[in-house]
Amino acid sequence: MAKDLNNYLAFLEKNYPEQVYHVTREVNPEFEATAIIAKLEKENRFPVVIFDNVKGSKIPVIINMHANFQRLAMAIGLPANAGIQDFIAEYGKRETSPIDPVVVSSKEAPVQEVVWSGDEVDLYKLPLLKYHGRDAGHYITLGYEIMQYPESGNYNAGIYRLMRQTKNEMGIQISETAHGHYILKQYRRDKKVLPFAVTIGHHPAINLGFLSWAPGQVDDFKIAGGILGEPLRLVKCKTVPVLVPADAQIVLECEIRPDEFREEAPFGEYPGTYGPQRINPVVHVKAITMRKNPIYQSCFVGHPDNLLLSGLTRCTQILRAARMASPTVTAVNMPLSGRCRFTCYVAMDKLIEGDPKNVAMAVFAADPFLKYVYVVDKDVDVLSDYQVMHAVATRVRADYDTFMVTHARGSPLDPSSYAPEKGYHLVTKMGIDATRKANYPEEIAVPGTDDIKLEDYLGKSKS
Repeated sequence: MAKDLNNYLAFLEKNYPEQVYHVTREVNPEFEATAIIAKLEKENRFPVVIFDNVKGSKIPVIINMHANFQRLAMAIGLPANAGIQDFIAEYGKRETSPIDPVVVSSKEAPVQEVVWSGDEVDLYKLPLLKYHGRDAGHYITLGYEIMQYPESGNYNAGIYRLMRQTKNEMGIQISETAHGHYILKQYRRDKKVLPFAVTIGHHPAINLGFLSWAPGQVDDFKIAGGILGEPLRLVKCKTVPVLVPADAQIVLECEIRPDEFREEAPFGEYPGTYGPQRINPVVHVKAITMRKNPIYQSCFVGHPDNLLLSGLTRCTQILRAARMASPTVTAVNMPLSGRCRFTCYVAMDKLIEGDPKNVAMAVFAADPFLKYVYVVDKDVDVLSDYQVMHAVATRVRADYDTFMVTHARGSPLDPSSYAPEKGYHLVTKMGIDATRKANYPEEIAVPGTDDIKLEDYLGKSKS
């Protein structure tokens, strides 16, 4: 049996039932579902939640799958007690070991058990949610847009938000930093219709694989297979010349025409602020295919469900780039405190003065969304904001140890860009060398601390 969302959910319910909640009472798709997740988050609880009865739809909604690091680690074959550096190492190994996909027939593809086409297409039958108070409409937040590069024919998969506008039309926001943006610009330049598909509901390893930051026109289907540990099964769409994952829950078969635009947003985005209204392309939905009993998978943007998923997958590319600048780099982390996008912590065994700044510049080149790179000594735990900020407070001379790059390309959703109300993507970036310098004083330490066994003095812990 191919790995899919259903069998990963079954794995969790069997082995970690405390991580899965079912809500059986009717829930309003406008804010009520997300208010429940937000309330759980305030209590520092991050379970998978399945809403079995969403008002206006017969399809259940699953949300928060990616809000817990443990679930993401287990999805790529790691034990439940694995750490983030273990994840980065394993993900990096799989990311560089792609597996070719296989194409199956429509009869072998669960995602084509039900087909709506022509007048049957109705986005209002899907349980799309409204997430935050000022959202302009109901959005698809975990739909992977599947497009082909015109030159190579390889496939790119990326998450670009989709706002339902009519029963068969949506607005789409494709960030200027995304590969999909370059593909769309090529089609628009040649005045051609862009055929693509939106695939919803996957095993979390596939979701992680589709978000790989592999360079160039690498085929994301092969990367996803590597992360999954087996070939990704694909099937031909019914109405557009695109291959899609055969074991997905739902697929929208779509096209974008070169000169058709409409107002889209505001929408509550990952920085924790609203992305501004923009004039964006219109998506025409030609067909919807799905399983007989599909699950609609959503992602809570601006919360751990969204931040962890996209943040962890950036770390392998950043680590490779940092180690090209200095082979003594030992660890990297994209902390939640930086929205898993804007801030990176890098630890290194500094042997040569100046290397921390070279490392910071390499990291900026690896990820255009980054604004702050903190480089610390290898004894600083990059998973600890406290330890990193201690290093900044005691090891940084701002006039010597920092540098800034103004008017650099960043995220168009960054609220600190030069014109955030326009979705402007130019920002200022700062690199910080928070390593010890040559004349750094001796630090305090208590001899024998590591050899102390507390139970010899205090008895065994009661917890």
